[in-house]
Amino acid sequence: MARGRHRVSPALHRRLAPFAVAGFSVAVAAGVWFAPAGPHDAVRRGMVAAAAAGALFAAVLMRRWDRSAGKRVADLTAARSRDEWRAEEHLAELESDVEEARAIRQRMEAELRAKRAELAKLRGEHAEVLRRYAHAETERARVLESRRRLAIEAATPPRAIAPPTAAPSAAPTQEAYRRAAAALLALPRNAARQQALRTVETARRREAAAARADGEERPGRHAQPPAGRPHPEPSDRGDRPVREHQLVPAVASAVLPYTQPPRPASRTMGGFDFFGTHKAAPAAPADPAPAGHPRVEHAPAPRPEVIDLTAHDETEQLDVRELRAQG
Repeated sequence: MARGRHRVSPALHRRLAPFAVAGFSVAVAAGVWFAPAGPHDAVRRGMVAAAAAGALFAAVLMRRWDRSAGKRVADLTAARSRDEWRAEEHLAELESDVEEARAIRQRMEAELRAKRAELAKLRGEHAEVLRRYAHAETERARVLESRRRLAIEAATPPRAIAPPTAAPSAAPTQEAYRRAAAALLALPRNAARQQALRTVETARRREAAAARADGEERPGRHAQPPAGRPHPEPSDRGDRPVREHQLVPAVASAVLPYTQPPRPASRTMGGFDFFGTHKAAPAAPADPAPAGHPRVEHAPAPRPEVIDLTAHDETEQLDVRELRAQG
């Protein structure tokens, strides 16, 4: 709808010209029809000519309107077909974009699966490298421990073998029996000591391997404290009262069950002690030995050695007084 001061209805605007031409032609024809006959033939002819001219003008106007209407219809049809073609082309482009997006999605999903598989493979390789590193550190600690033990053994001076005082005789003497008895007494003690040393060494290696695997640089529970650092007092270990003299019998009985030497049985037969363990009353000095046989002096038997493993004890001590008070 046109906008302005003078607004005309579209229907009236379209019908005004045809109605005006038709009304003019009808009026002229009616005037010619009802005109009186007489000397006014020229007027009739003029009116007929005007009516014919109006009809011709109306035909030309109608033809022009028909052409304009046909042209407008053709333009509208072309615009419609053009819009349909554009819509179809746009729809085809959208479909191609959808197909391309699907292809890109599939390719990205394949790449994502490949990356996930590669990441899992890298994680497995990383875990394998960590295991190899832990194994290498364990082997390195084992080699260092063996070197340390070899260095300690090399630093210890070897014991000198005493030369024989007399020519060995085929018959056993009292000194041989005494040495055999001492060896038999020291055999379980030496075995228990070696077993305790092996247990402590195994615990140290296990603690060192666990510390290296966890990436922590801390000494094991069985490691000896440094020289400048004193042993922790019972008050530093917590609220539990633990005393060193209470731990010694438990450790000695648990680790070294054969530290206490058994009481030797009397092997005296006919006044002769086979192993030299019988303590007789002091007797009168014997007669001097013959010149060809030197006098044998009796050496004191070695005292049993007790190993204190209190520093390596992991037994938790309980306060019996608190338990009795709670009961």
